[in-house]
Amino acid sequence: MPKSMEDWFKEQDFNTTELPSGHRDRFLERLQKAQEDKKVVPLYRDGFTEDHVHARKTPWLKWSLVAGLAILLGVAGFNWNETTTHDLASVSPEMANAQDFFSNTITEELKKLEEENSPETERLIADTKQQLKELENDYQKLKIDLNNSGNSRKVIAAMIQNFQNRIELLEAALDHIESLKQLKLHNDATIL
Repeated sequence: MPKSMEDWFKEQDFNTTELPSGHRDRFLERLQKAQEDKKVVPLYRDGFTEDHVHARKTPWLKWSLVAGLAILLGVAGFNWNETTTHDLASVSPEMANAQDFFSNTITEELKKLEEENSPETERLIADTKQQLKELENDYQKLKIDLNNSGNSRKVIAAMIQNFQNRIELLEAALDHIESLKQLKLHNDATIL
């Protein structure tokens, strides 16, 4: 122990006087009297009162504890299985910018596609959205692969290609819709 700590303890005035003889017995007598007067709850084995012992025997308490434990394990299980998946933004600041660019471009192209919704284009738009959904599912798998591979260049390249494929799909759908509009306009002009 450091010297200063020893000095500190020596300077302290700890009450080291012994209790008068019979102190413990007098205390126990008073405790017994208080228990008889119902001022103190009597203790039973292992520190439980009689009410606690009775409560341990009720089936609803057991089932509520089991249900609480099941809920706790369920929540813990969901958190355990929840893996942190990385995306392009987690690789580098440049990749974060690229991901933002691709995401914004896809959002804008999708908005343009939605604006072209008509009875003639409804099926084309639905098919395009289905293909986009499949590409998004592939991207989610690539995020897991990126997490497992430790930022592999091949996985990063595949993620970028996935974004490019989605943009190309949307552009092709918009071009197709524009062709349909031109064809309809041409047919309408021929009929007149």
